[in-house]
Amino acid sequence: MFQTSQPDACLTTKLIDSLYCEALVLADEARSAFEETDITLSPRETLALSCESLKVTTRLMQVIAWLLNQKAYRAGELTLDELHTEERSLGYAVASDEELVALLRAGPAYLARQSEDLYYRVHRMAARLKGTYREQQPVHDLHDRLERAF
Repeated sequence: MFQTSQPDACLTTKLIDSLYCEALVLADEARSAFEETDITLSPRETLALSCESLKVTTRLMQVIAWLLNQKAYRAGELTLDELHTEERSLGYAVASDEELVALLRAGPAYLARQSEDLYYRVHRMAARLKGTYREQQPVHDLHDRLERAF
């Protein structure tokens, strides 16, 4: 694991801004792509479009919220302990169903895959930061040892 003296040293302001911009662009593209109603869609395709629209939106909103918390921390609006609370962690987002994505037009299918890719990149970053943060907290080591003992 990447060790630093600061738990967030690998997450630079430039990287946060870049990811935030990517998430906003995808959210705007998703809004446009999923708003287009195609009257020739079958009921199964309509359901696939609706399901994937919700999944894409959820993924992107989770990423945007997490990145906004990172920005707030860097602006001095949150302490490190406040940043690493459960309610400020990256939320869970359901993966796309490849069978359903295959039924979508090219635009929505592309957005489903891109939003998933962005979410998993941010998820890996968040996990690494959380692990680094936990390693710096002796109380977590004690808690983990107590859990294993009982």
